[in-house]
Amino acid sequence: MKSTKQKEIILTTVRAMRNHPTADEIYRKLREDFPRLSLGTVYRNLNAFAQKGDIRRVTILSGGDRYDFRMDKHEHMLCENCGCVIDVEAEVEIKLKETDIISDKYTLNGYTLFLHGLCSKCCLDESKDDNRAGRKKDKQETANFIER
Repeated sequence: MKSTKQKEIILTTVRAMRNHPTADEIYRKLREDFPRLSLGTVYRNLNAFAQKGDIRRVTILSGGDRYDFRMDKHEHMLCENCGCVIDVEAEVEIKLKETDIISDKYTLNGYTLFLHGLCSKCCLDESKDDNRAGRKKDKQETANFIER
C-alpha cells in the first residue's frame, strides 16, 4: 500500500479516537482540516488497513462497521442503550466437535463473539432513573396515605 498523507492521517485518527469509530465519524473529524478528503477515500483506506492487519474491523449487525486500533486478543460489547462499543478482556473457550470443524457443507475459518449489555454510564443512568422512579412512587404513596 503506497503511503500518502491521507492514509497516515486516517490511521493516526483511528488510533487516537479509541472509541471504535465508524468511517463517518472519522471522516467528520478530519474533513475540517482536510477538506479535499472524501468519504470514499476514508472507506477505502480503512478497508485496506483492516485487510493488512493495521486495525481491526468490528462488524455490528445493527449498524455500520467500527474500527479498532487494538490488535491484541479481546472481545467487544455493544451497549444496547447508547450504542457505544467497549473492549472486553475475556478468555473465551469455544469447544467444537471435530465433525463441526470438518464438513463437506462448509469450511470453518473462525468465529466472532460479540457481547450485548449496558455500558457503565448507561448502568449509572438507569440506576438514577430507578431511584427517581422509586422516590416518585414513595411520594405518591405518602400523598395517598395523607389523603385517607
